[in-house]
Amino acid sequence: MTPNPISISRQFAVWARDLEYDMLPVEVIDKLKALLACHLVSATIGSGSEHARHVADFIRKEEGRPNGARILGQDFRATRGGAAFANCELMHVSGLYDSYRMITHPGPVLIGAALANSEFVASDGRQLLVSLAAGYEFACRLAHDFVPSTAARGFRPAPIFSTLGAALVSAKMLGLDEDALATTIAIATSLASGLNAAPAQGTSRPGMTEMAVHEPNAARQAVLAATLAATGDVTGSEHCIEGPAGFLATYAGSVGGRLSHVFTGPRTVDVGSITAALGTRYRLLDIMFRIYDCAGFNLPVIDLIRAMRTEHRLEGVDIENVTVLMNYIETLYPSPEFPRHADPSVARVGSTHYYASHAAINGGYPVVGGSPYGPTGNDPTKDQQVLDFMSRVQLLGVHDQPMFSPVVFIQTKGGDIFRDELPYEQLTWGLDELAERLRECAPGVSGGEQRIAEIVDLVRGVENLSTLGSLFEVV
Repeated sequence: MTPNPISISRQFAVWARDLEYDMLPVEVIDKLKALLACHLVSATIGSGSEHARHVADFIRKEEGRPNGARILGQDFRATRGGAAFANCELMHVSGLYDSYRMITHPGPVLIGAALANSEFVASDGRQLLVSLAAGYEFACRLAHDFVPSTAARGFRPAPIFSTLGAALVSAKMLGLDEDALATTIAIATSLASGLNAAPAQGTSRPGMTEMAVHEPNAARQAVLAATLAATGDVTGSEHCIEGPAGFLATYAGSVGGRLSHVFTGPRTVDVGSITAALGTRYRLLDIMFRIYDCAGFNLPVIDLIRAMRTEHRLEGVDIENVTVLMNYIETLYPSPEFPRHADPSVARVGSTHYYASHAAINGGYPVVGGSPYGPTGNDPTKDQQVLDFMSRVQLLGVHDQPMFSPVVFIQTKGGDIFRDELPYEQLTWGLDELAERLRECAPGVSGGEQRIAEIVDLVRGVENLSTLGSLFEVV
């Protein structure tokens, strides 16, 4: 591909400036609605948690502002940055959110920032959707090839790439011109942050480590980048993405498209591919939903074993052992350079063995907010049958195995062996399929299935909303 003389940030700025609702393909609009519905349900679940109350109290005390921005599920207003921080964490804390390229979760950041900006610019539903389209696509295209290399340098990709995506969301909502959009991107490249220290050392649950502030801080910094650019007092470096000291070189160690780690394929990428077919081919369509409160790469393992049990009419007592093949990077979370556990073949609570064992013994694993599988109520870690069966789950990390596309072998006690695989494409749900899966979350939602149906119905017609107040009221 011939290098484009126009900088990457400028190409995104021009595209985002000109992007209008009527230019969005039907499938992109449906996907954006699915993403919005997922995160509003997530906020409904998360707002009842103790951690969410602490976040709300903190923002109320430090940044409460009577004429400020609304916050999901709260009765006070705050600064725009404070509202973005709180909105994001209310969606992030439940564990129900989106996932792209294994370890980026843009939704809470992008949607949290969008909602924090919405009342200051009299946004309607179409403006929300087109702004989210711009930011999601920007974040996904940047992250697509560079996630493994970014994680290998000790940076946590989720907040790093989401800061840039949410900054473009914010700038589009503010109606900034081309130069200000490009400046927003440049500012955001310097504000992005987040290290892999916590996930590499043993926990990724929100509220337990400094990871709890990664995504909320990304939303805050994104809002700051856009509002600073809007003043016209700041100019941005033109080649802030691909330059020799730019975003890719710094966070991914990549100059000229070199990659230290890849899920599949060669270790060099054409940097021009980041903007290739921009506005024609949408990478955001490949986003999946993390409906279980565990690392996203375990989701297809759970769902595949669940489906195999149903197809072959198996019960837990029928199964002798299970073998799972998945991409080797997934077995070395968060990065082959900083794996949480040096030997991924050892079964532990929280390992893929554990979730595969749950699916084999109990036919699934509890979704976020949902009813538990197994005999131990709301603490699945105490299911002794699952703990005993983990030693009969073999995990194999395979180079060039497609990401989030496991292959599973189930051997029965009668000697039968069943093999199946789950291609990643089956996880990239639209609104209707997501809505069906969200019904499983009803026990954790105030108002249950009726509330979930209200959220889905509201989002289904979001393009007809003249204001976005009802999105705050439904949580």
